[in-house]
Amino acid sequence: MDLSWLPPNLVVLYEPRDGQRRGPRPAMSLAAVIEAGVAIADAEGLAGVSMAKVAERLGHTTMSLYRYVRNKDELLLLMANSANAEPPPAPVPGSWRDGLESWASGIFGLYRRHRWLLQVPISGPPAGPAQLMWMEAGLANLAELDLHDGIKLQIIQLLHGYARGEAQLSNDLDSLDPAANTAQRYGQILRAVTTPETHPALGRLLASGVLDAPTQYDEEMDLGFGLRTILDGVARLVDSMTTPQA
Repeated sequence: MDLSWLPPNLVVLYEPRDGQRRGPRPAMSLAAVIEAGVAIADAEGLAGVSMAKVAERLGHTTMSLYRYVRNKDELLLLMANSANAEPPPAPVPGSWRDGLESWASGIFGLYRRHRWLLQVPISGPPAGPAQLMWMEAGLANLAELDLHDGIKLQIIQLLHGYARGEAQLSNDLDSLDPAANTAQRYGQILRAVTTPETHPALGRLLASGVLDAPTQYDEEMDLGFGLRTILDGVARLVDSMTTPQA
């Protein structure tokens, strides 16, 4: 199959790599290069990844990496595909809702384990091998529903966007400097810069004490509440499109 017409970023992901190149027998592999890059990114973030660091981790020269990847951008594409390649949760038989909740939670967990994935630029709609694997798994949960395929796609896009956004929020909260203690003083800060007259709704919230608790991400409360709320809406949509009107 000729895939040479694909965008360059997709050619990198789909072109066969048999490793048979001229010269001496390779001392490492493309898989090892990608694995080393992912390990560095997991530990130091995307900014910590360089061809030199990957080579050093593998015990080889920087120039030796160019037998496997053309440049850092290509390495990052392969790293992102590898990190996304963790198997998605299987659909839940007879329960599209449980299946989608598990699928969205899986995406959240993926971005929590590999936080640097949120920094990888989006170059187009999902089309890489790992991305399509997750897309297929999400759509599989809706296969038995009598909904337009375009609506099914919108549902998984909505859930994916929500899970990605929540992962970004939780990652950002984790990165706050504990010494600053801003999270614990949030309610105090808002009381200093607002009044019940200028911000009556905020004033009621402050009076409840909700904003005096430490600001930290609670997956069950924060991610779970949003997922259940979205899926409640999807359930109503399903009912309205599959139940005969009186």
